[in-house]
Amino acid sequence: MRFGLFVPAFAELADPRRVADLAHTAEESGWEGFYLWDHVLRPGGMGVADPWVTLAAVATATERVRIGTLVTPLARRRPWVLARQVSTLDHLSGGRVVVGIGLGHDGWREFSAFGEVADARGRGRLLDESLDVLRGLLGGGPVKHRGDQLAVDTPPFVPRPVQDPLPIWAACQWPNRRPLVRAARLQGCFPIFPTPVPPPPPTATEVAEVRRELDRLGARPDLDLVVRCSMSLEEPSALRRRVSELGEAGVTWMLEGFAPGEPPPAVVEQVVRRGPPQ
Repeated sequence: MRFGLFVPAFAELADPRRVADLAHTAEESGWEGFYLWDHVLRPGGMGVADPWVTLAAVATATERVRIGTLVTPLARRRPWVLARQVSTLDHLSGGRVVVGIGLGHDGWREFSAFGEVADARGRGRLLDESLDVLRGLLGGGPVKHRGDQLAVDTPPFVPRPVQDPLPIWAACQWPNRRPLVRAARLQGCFPIFPTPVPPPPPTATEVAEVRRELDRLGARPDLDLVVRCSMSLEEPSALRRRVSELGEAGVTWMLEGFAPGEPPPAVVEQVVRRGPPQ
């Protein structure tokens, strides 16, 4: 089991320097991953930092933690631009990048406000096409792709990332099948369960069901299964039981998650300094 942080770079954390300092503290405190939300708008005029620029600052402030997004909605990204950003960041970080991908949503008009494809079906089709192009480019190309929405014909795409393959994790709204099929082709799955906000920790039973379905779909045996938990709110003995149960169910990463804009940055820093479960 590995432990990481799931950080929204919004509000007072919409400052790459502050986030980079937090990532440095996380690494020194024993956390193994540092992952950012990827949004362009938030309600109420909340400030938002670009995750990839922020991760460049994080990369220069750290040496060991894995870094990336959870998750980037590919339907609002040009996959060739994202591939260049990801490859560059992988070199800057010495091969520590993970790309989380997902469908995204238009609840805060992050698609429709800019004239992008906003309906779920259209975003899903564009996500799948973009994912094919992204994987081809991160593999070094050349890439020839002609689909319903994208046309790509490139020479070799160099430099390739340090990692081969560079890990891609897919968000999956459980129990929808299509996202699971997508995740089974990749290096990781980030299941999202139909729960209230903020979500309670997933149960070992829920996670085991996801793992069994991924296995049925032909997922690689070493596929990462990633869950979000509010570990800092649990009593230590209960947390140790949860870690053990989730590990037996197939979880490989547990992420301490924070809600956008809360708790205050000082409290976030306290949680980070406390370190992961022992």
